[in-house]
Amino acid sequence: MIPIHKKGKDKKKPASYRPISLTSCTVKTLERMVNQRLLWYLENENILAPEQAGFRQFHSTEDQATYLSQEIEDAFQEQRVLFATWIDLQKAFDKVWTDGLLVKLQRCGIASNMLRWVRSYLHNRRARISVNSRVGKKILLRHGVSQ
Repeated sequence: MIPIHKKGKDKKKPASYRPISLTSCTVKTLERMVNQRLLWYLENENILAPEQAGFRQFHSTEDQATYLSQEIEDAFQEQRVLFATWIDLQKAFDKVWTDGLLVKLQRCGIASNMLRWVRSYLHNRRARISVNSRVGKKILLRHGVSQ
């Protein structure tokens, strides 16, 4: 991992850096293949909510903004109250509970061989921090998923 400084943040604080993982082309290709297979399954089994967008084909965040805008207009025209909530999860990828994620995948009906692969990929992950061409010792990543 290489720490990249966040513009405008105090360089002396560790939280002022964004860790960037450098993974091999082989791992990136494998991740992409597994991701496509999981998304295909979730789409074909209609597991994802229709409102879920952002990472889905033909479900853009712009579509969601248009939908919200239309809901606001309709509520105004019909003189009814409309509530909306926004959630910004800080460091969401870093805080993923991997065991809980595996349980959710199992409940969705993901095949046992795929679950075993995902489990082996997420558990006992290790990383090294590289700063100014100096590489530290391997550390165990106890939670979170790669982005």
